[in-house]
Amino acid sequence: MLIPICTERLPVRLEICVISAKSLPVMNKSINSTDAFVEVRFLETIDKTDVITSLNPAWNSEQFVFDTDEKELTEEWLQLRVMDHDTYSANDAIGRVNIDCNIFLERMRLTKTEVFDETLTFKVYDTIYGNRGELTIAIKMHLLMQYCPKNYVHILSTNYIPSSLRVSDIFGLVDHIRCEKDPDYEWLDKIRTPRATNEARQSAIRVTMRDAIMGIAMKAYKMGGNVIVGLLESVDMEGSASDLLTCRVIGTCIKVLHETTAVIPYGKPVKPILTIDKLPMERQIGLGSLLTARSIKVLNEDEEPESVRRNYWVALRAEIFQQARSIGCNLIVGYTESITVNDGVALLTCTGTGVVLSDGTEPLSTCHLSREGSVRNSPVVNRESTEKEVKEKKALFKFNGTEGREKRSDSAPRIFRCNQFHCPAHETKYHIPGKVMSCSYCKNGLVQEFILSTQQCPPPQYYAGPRNFIQVSVCKKIASDPSETTDYAAHIGNALPYSDHELIGNLLTEAKSIYPLGNAIFSLDITNAVCDDSLVCIITGVLVRLLVIQKTEAASPSITNVLSFSSLQRQHDARRFSWGTVRDAIRFKPTVQSNLTLKILNIKQSMDDNSSSSAKTRLRLNTIVDKVRRKQHKEYVSHVVFERHMSLSIGIHENQSAGNATSIAGVHLSNSLYPHFVNRDVVEGMLPVARFSDVFVREDLTTAVRDSTTVDGFVTNVLEERITTIKSLLSLGGSNAVVANMRISCPQFNVSKEHAHIILLVSVDFYNVP
Repeated sequence: MLIPICTERLPVRLEICVISAKSLPVMNKSINSTDAFVEVRFLETIDKTDVITSLNPAWNSEQFVFDTDEKELTEEWLQLRVMDHDTYSANDAIGRVNIDCNIFLERMRLTKTEVFDETLTFKVYDTIYGNRGELTIAIKMHLLMQYCPKNYVHILSTNYIPSSLRVSDIFGLVDHIRCEKDPDYEWLDKIRTPRATNEARQSAIRVTMRDAIMGIAMKAYKMGGNVIVGLLESVDMEGSASDLLTCRVIGTCIKVLHETTAVIPYGKPVKPILTIDKLPMERQIGLGSLLTARSIKVLNEDEEPESVRRNYWVALRAEIFQQARSIGCNLIVGYTESITVNDGVALLTCTGTGVVLSDGTEPLSTCHLSREGSVRNSPVVNRESTEKEVKEKKALFKFNGTEGREKRSDSAPRIFRCNQFHCPAHETKYHIPGKVMSCSYCKNGLVQEFILSTQQCPPPQYYAGPRNFIQVSVCKKIASDPSETTDYAAHIGNALPYSDHELIGNLLTEAKSIYPLGNAIFSLDITNAVCDDSLVCIITGVLVRLLVIQKTEAASPSITNVLSFSSLQRQHDARRFSWGTVRDAIRFKPTVQSNLTLKILNIKQSMDDNSSSSAKTRLRLNTIVDKVRRKQHKEYVSHVVFERHMSLSIGIHENQSAGNATSIAGVHLSNSLYPHFVNRDVVEGMLPVARFSDVFVREDLTTAVRDSTTVDGFVTNVLEERITTIKSLLSLGGSNAVVANMRISCPQFNVSKEHAHIILLVSVDFYNVP
């Protein structure tokens, strides 16, 4: 995403030609066809095509010309509405195509072309019926002035700095918050149709999010930066307590050089919190520990909601950085923020990893390792034979133009830098949690006995054996009634320390059972959710055996201590499986293989099925039985929806990251998406050309939500539509473009009036294969 921040408005000419549509639905049953036409909308201008009666109309319309500028194209979306013409009543909406023209601008500016002329096909989308055919249009864009990199801020989703960028300075965390009234709570909602309400919410989120993007770009420019990496977007649906939707964006502000001048080592960031997890120029010389800060807030209708919510996060960031300072770290990397809202009570969480940033004067303790390993005391050559066999197994599938991870890692000399895992050497008031031991590589530094980090898993030369996904969850009961807001918030706050303690205990226990030799967990992600009577916390990561940590018989004495509580493991297994979810999973048999799989995190139901069945046996009155059944049905559906919401919120797992990827909750992409969807290991040498981000509202009014089968069918259809949309947009990145850094977050998923309703925020980066 390329955001213009200069005051001068650079002129652009946009030309649109509507060519044809395909597979439109039947809107006029009397003739079994559709009187189709298209409205082309940009800013205040509305143009229309002719009306053609066909399910596959071909308009080949005249050119609709818009003389605009780059700033307007960035702020406003081009919208094409596919309509059914009615003579004696209002025209019916078939669906819409929303196009972010900033993608064209970004691609043209980065490839240094002045004319864009392509024919593209988009999916026609409706918030009630999903994808309803295809629309083909010809887009021609002329840039009427030369490109000056100083007048733009480039925004990327990637959580590392691409090697093609020459970094001269890092400024640190930059953020922006925008609040807007939720159209779902307007008085007009009582008289307008569900489709109109969904469109209004979708439009409000889209506009508010773009305002937040423009705001963060301006802040980065004022700080002196010209690139934002590691951008994280969030939509907070706050509900009836404040009637607001809040769009938050955070990222890491950096400055890159476009000239051929020499790069000077960057200094300490002004705001020492980074959303990226890898420092350029290998400047990390110490690793602290996992850091987490939480806060409970009661949401109200504030006069200045943006200022109030900004202060919430500022206080949390100060707290988590103080934690980093207390263990001798001067920087936080892999930083993320999340929020969950229930009945006016918000649980805010920020997570990161404390590290030590060198001042550029320390010599890097690096060695080049060949395949044979010629360095003295090199831990790379001292691998167990069984571990080597596991490591050399072939990956599930290989991505386009790239060899497998194992073959690639052993085919060329590698750099081994052990000091990035050393404990902070500075004198601190507090000690690093856990035991420390001598580094098995250099014998000089100290390393922790077990490492927890939000950073991505290091390259293969740093670990032996397989990579395994690990995931545990904790569910705590909340005794207070959600209507009593203050007591409800207090009980959640009291339950948090116990849930954190149990969560880490379960994590270490699970690590011992999955891979006894494992001594480090990377890519840690913490997901929280609050329902009416429960607080649920999930932690996910990648378990490996780091070579810098000495191998012991037990992976960690702390794990052995935790294992003495054998009931923890049994309770975890009981939460993971339940006969109800197993029965529902057997009953749900999709007819076609999906492009993705949603693995459900099974959470133990609060109601007792045995007592309910015995009660129904005792009570013979039909009226009472009906009431009991309706109540149980509502609780059951709410439980099913909550499980799916949690699994969606966990996010996407790249199957290439670990061999057991399909066994944990979350969204898993199918191998059938190869070679267009790639993982992080592949894109490091590619050129980023465009970024796409949009919000999708989807509601199902056709069938009542009765059980997990209907819920899973709805969720699968929604995710399939998003994959289809991204596939259709892939051509925007060029003929050889691939998709990377895909994120699907779930701001809201609920069941209202027995109908499913979901809001998904989707973002991807498009890269060009060299």
